[in-house]
Amino acid sequence: MGESTVTVKRRIAGQLAGVGAITMVISGPATAGPAGGGAWAETSTGQVSVMSVAQPSPSKTWAGGAAIVENPQDGTIRFTPTMYERDLAGGGAWKQTVLQGADAWNSRINDIATAADGSAFFVGDQGSDGQGVLVGRYVAGAWQLTPSTGLPAGTVEASLLSVSSASGRDAWAVGQGYTQDTFTHIPVVQHWDGRQWRSVQIPGSANWGLNQVKEVAPDDVWIVGVDYDTGQAVAVHWDGHRWTRTPTPAFPDSAVLFDVAARTPTDVWAVGWSRDTDKQRPAGLALHWDGTSWTQVPLPAGTFSLQAVTLRPHGGLAVVGGNDDAAVGMTWTPATGWQSLGLPENDPQLPLGVSSVVSSGTHLTVGGWHYLSSDDGDSFTSGAILTR
Repeated sequence: MGESTVTVKRRIAGQLAGVGAITMVISGPATAGPAGGGAWAETSTGQVSVMSVAQPSPSKTWAGGAAIVENPQDGTIRFTPTMYERDLAGGGAWKQTVLQGADAWNSRINDIATAADGSAFFVGDQGSDGQGVLVGRYVAGAWQLTPSTGLPAGTVEASLLSVSSASGRDAWAVGQGYTQDTFTHIPVVQHWDGRQWRSVQIPGSANWGLNQVKEVAPDDVWIVGVDYDTGQAVAVHWDGHRWTRTPTPAFPDSAVLFDVAARTPTDVWAVGWSRDTDKQRPAGLALHWDGTSWTQVPLPAGTFSLQAVTLRPHGGLAVVGGNDDAAVGMTWTPATGWQSLGLPENDPQLPLGVSSVVSSGTHLTVGGWHYLSSDDGDSFTSGAILTR
């Protein structure tokens, strides 16, 4: 199976191919020196591709994705939503979490969200026969898998790619699907009010691909993605009353944003890729919002597409991505600039792909997979969870 099938999250737009405001120097070339932090430990998840990682508490980490099963007779692929948990207070080993009813779903866990009140959500893909989109809600120490049926009428093959919550009574999820008759894009935005998911229409979003949502507070929500009409990145903000598209830097050919992270209303980061020509290898893109406008932050020369970003202490962040020549992993602080995370490439025959990262203090967890490259494309071989 092609790698693009496994990693649909944050790749749909590939079809077009605690501090306040930070003062940054954005001129001149950027370089990435080595960063400290010790060696990476890798845990294999076998046939489970890890799509998302989250930190419900300083000692506990979740990693979600999908077990991949290929039918040898016709080559079709089936996904089973799968979750792992690591509790440093309970020994620190990764253990698979029981998800009651998971076998009934042909879906991935595309994203996981946690909130300060102990609540959590995950989101996945649309089931068959009007089953709705898979949503998991963490209640009383266990995951409940339910279908969200609040999709726009006529939507097929929908995926919720991202979820974010301020509490168990207030959450947002975004993604996209297709119209049943014409198979054109349908952006999907859903809001959880503590009782049910409701579909929300964002002005201007008729032909947008929505990749990530971040709810800082009920009146402070960011969504990023791509405008398929123009090929340019999209960043929209909810202030509790209205949605506003905030201008992002435009590129001669195209750009897309895959992830967004917000520390305060004046310290927001978004990452993705940009291209100046349709033949160009996508270049990594990092943007910073200072409360007024987006500014492009220079990356080390040769940085490939960035898929995910997480906030770190002292105004810092970590980013991961790549999956062309090699995986990309870097950390940034206002004092040191960009430094390499030194993601391991243990076997040159089975390169590492990464799509998610979460930070807890000085610790990092990265989710991904290994793949085999050939003239026919890339094929999934095994999942991986990296920690340090």
